[in-house]
Order: sequence, then C-alpha cells, then structure tokens
Amino acid sequence: MKKIFLSTIVFFLLFASFGCTEKGKSVILFESLLQPTNEPKIFMEGVVSVRNVIHFGSSFSENGKHLVYTNSEGDGPSKVMIQAFEKNQFSTPKPIVNDTLNSYGDASISSNGKVITLTSTRPQSIVTDSIEKNGIWQFFRDNESWANPKFIDLKMDYEGGFGYPTMTDDQTLYFAYIPDDGTRNMDIFRSQYSYGGYEKPEKLPPNINSSKFEGDPYIDPKERFLIFAGFDRDVNYGKSDLYISFKLDDGWSNPINLGKKINSHGYDGSPYVTSDDQYLIFTSSRHPENKDEEELFNVFYVSFDLEMYMTLKD
Repeated sequence: MKKIFLSTIVFFLLFASFGCTEKGKSVILFESLLQPTNEPKIFMEGVVSVRNVIHFGSSFSENGKHLVYTNSEGDGPSKVMIQAFEKNQFSTPKPIVNDTLNSYGDASISSNGKVITLTSTRPQSIVTDSIEKNGIWQFFRDNESWANPKFIDLKMDYEGGFGYPTMTDDQTLYFAYIPDDGTRNMDIFRSQYSYGGYEKPEKLPPNINSSKFEGDPYIDPKERFLIFAGFDRDVNYGKSDLYISFKLDDGWSNPINLGKKINSHGYDGSPYVTSDDQYLIFTSSRHPENKDEEELFNVFYVSFDLEMYMTLKD
C-alpha cells in the first residue's frame, strides 16, 4: 500500500512539473512525418540528414518551422545551414551567411526562431588578429535572411575555445569551453543575461564537470534539464555518451546516462529535445545498417521518455 501511495505521489509531481496535459504541449510541424520509435532512426534521410556529409548540432525553433545545423564538407570551413518546414516538407538547405574564409558551427536557434547563436572564427574586432579565435556570435532574423551579427564578449579566466552555445527563453547562455594550453578538458559553463549583456560565466558543478571531457550542452528553454556529451565517465557505452541532469533548487542532479538503447559504441552528441518532450534528435557516428561499424556523422531521432529519467534522478 505504501509503495502504491509513493508511486502516486511521484506521478502527481511529474504531472505538475512538466505540464503533461495535451493542452499545454507545443505543436511540432514536422512530427507527423516521424514514427514513434525506441530504436534511433535517421532523421529525414536525404532531406535533412544526407549520408557521407558531416552534419551535426541540429536545433529547431519551438514549433519546428526552422532548423539549423553545422555542415562540414572537404577541406573548406564549416557552415551553418538553415532549412524551413513549409508545405509539409523541409526546404533546400542554405547557409545563413555566405563566407568562404571563416568557419561557422555549433548553431542553435531560439524558441521564437528569431536568434541564431553559434561559434565562428570571424574577426571579433576591426583589428583582425593573426590567430583565428573561435568566439560566440548571434545572428538576428530579418524576414527570412540573417543579419546584424553580434559578438558575445564573455570574460573567461583563461584563453580558450568555445563550443555549442544554447540559450534559454530568458537568454541565459550555456556553452562548452576548452583552454588553449591543454591543461584541462572541455567543461560546461553558464552565463546569465542582465541589463543588455552577459555576466561573467560560472562553471557548472563537479558532478557535471568531471576531470574528463564534457561538451555539446543542450539546455531546455525553460532550464528544467541539461543534456550533454560525456567521455569516459563511470557509466558509458561508447566513445562519447549522452547524459541528462535536472535543475534543482540548490544545483543540478547527478547526470544519468541515457542508456544503451540511445547511446552507441561510437560517438553520440549534439542533443536536442523537441519542445513537446516527445523526441530526442542527436548526432551519432553509428552506422545506420551495420551495428558494428561507424559512419561520420548522421542525425538520428528516437522517442524520448523525459518522465522516466526524472524518476531516476538523485
């Protein structure tokens, strides 16, 4: 009887915290083209995920109308591509900026579809340094084009490179950062937006940032949970695995490995959760047909059970 009572309480708390009623859920335009699946499948093969083209870091606006990701082909600089979902299909991909000199990557788009945050080696000032620096930039939508790039000047304690900036609805920024001198691995940081600018970033606690490599942070727009890629942690199935941690009143829950049904023997990273919490979309080096092989890199999707992970947190 006691066990049943406790289970009922847990279910009630989850229901209240995550708004599980159909009324509160977002309508994701492209979800009618997906099929619920517990085994990761390639996301819209040939339309979005194209075999033998390195594609990573998928991010969608809240209703799924706009998709951005990084495309890397050959020896040229990487590009951030955008596709719009119109007339029940994604449009032909196009770069958000035509620049053949500088790299653009690790892009995420805001819930309202108006801001793209990314990393780039473009010059950070009028006086161009001889050494390319990878900094965080934001591009703002002007109708269907992107313009007015703004450099986000974050005051870090040591020189390094940025990766995978993602933003909450209140513009709090999460990102990965690795020192140039190789003295430590990549870690995840958080910076709050205040009075028109970003505050000094704070490093997430040790239960998130171990002595190993942590990167590819995806922050839920409501800041309920964080998913990131971790290397060689205590529980792992491949070269990098995806982990989830929940925001608590006094910090973050201990990260939970998303499990071997999602993580593979290869590299798994670049996570994104649809705004209705129904699907996880991520990048993986697993081969779509041959389970013992790898193929760099494709985008996969899988049904996502956020409530199950919530019950496992500590």
